Amino acid sequence: MRLGIIISLSLCIAVLPVTSSADLRPIKKLRAGLPPYTVAERITRHNDQVVMSRPADEPIRTPGTPHMTWLADCDARVQTTLFYPEPVDAIYSVRNPGNQLSLSVGAIDYGVNELLTPVLLITGNTNNDSIRLYTKGYSHLGPDLRRDLDGLRTSLGDQASMGTGPHAETLLVEKNVDFQVATATKRYADRIESGRVVVIGAVIDLNNQYGFGINRLIIININGETTPERLRAMHHLVRLNKHLLGMVGRKHWEEEAKDDATAAPPSKPVPTKTLKKDSTRKK
Repeated sequence: MRLGIIISLSLCIAVLPVTSSADLRPIKKLRAGLPPYTVAERITRHNDQVVMSRPADEPIRTPGTPHMTWLADCDARVQTTLFYPEPVDAIYSVRNPGNQLSLSVGAIDYGVNELLTPVLLITGNTNNDSIRLYTKGYSHLGPDLRRDLDGLRTSLGDQASMGTGPHAETLLVEKNVDFQVATATKRYADRIESGRVVVIGAVIDLNNQYGFGINRLIIININGETTPERLRAMHHLVRLNKHLLGMVGRKHWEEEAKDDATAAPPSKPVPTKTLKKDSTRKK
């Protein structure tokens, strides 16, 4: 009897891996990063410090016009404190995967047309998870996130034509920013023409691709103008000193690649066999 039970169990165990359709991928952790109770403590403690540091007799400020509407990628490393000293009351932020205007057009309309912000700043960033997901494949994600990333097809094209090379991802970031700026300049053309809003496209360089330092803000597009020399001459940047103007404009990645190739030590020539000439004998 025992022998029969053991044999039956052995057969079940042997057949189970074949008949099971279980996904053998590793299961995601239920919790990642800080535990929720630590996060809850931090936000409440910090808020308490903010409240207690405010003088009791300080009048409540009336909301004014923010200095800008900011459309950015949802990367947590990208924060307003990277490029603005006092963002409270000054920056109206809108964020989504790939800093796409089409995903948040209502919210951006509110900033430009209702809050009357004089600047619409659209930033992409290097070391970009959203673009990396788009280029490498995202079929494993949920349907809503897949739909959001599908929007990058309009600005970047098909995944099969992404290109290769050390600066391929940065070029895609720039291309996406240019597309979003072009879309915005068409949508808010009347306000741009009247001088009521300026659309600025920039890249926040999280991993020093441009060589100006980590987290550097690189302006690459203003109202559709992308030529570095013309950008630096625009009156919108008249207050920038020579040092800051030198970091305006995208790099010529193709020329840089050629320069690198030229600077590389020449390869040793492949020796060729010399053909001996047949000597003619004197008769």
